[in-house]
Amino acid sequence: MAKVIAHETITVDSVVKSLTPAKYNPPEGTPATFALVHAEDGPMRYYVNGQNPTPEEGVLFEDGDIVELPSIYHIRDFRVIKSGADAGKLTVTYEG
Repeated sequence: MAKVIAHETITVDSVVKSLTPAKYNPPEGTPATFALVHAEDGPMRYYVNGQNPTPEEGVLFEDGDIVELPSIYHIRDFRVIKSGADAGKLTVTYEG
């Protein structure tokens, strides 16, 4: 099991969001090699290939869903946007 290096919470609204580089790849210390992303509140859509999702296109990510990002490449390329009327929230745990 890897060591937890950081956490963050991100509000997801009508603008495409990505994860925070300073959290997953800090200037000093170990970069993340794995992230666990937990969805809360409103529905969202995401991609892990660097492409921007839209409210209608992308993998549906709903309250209670979890996605594992198994590499720095997936972490860096994760993009998300809200898909319904309510903003969503991500709780992210990074491991290195």
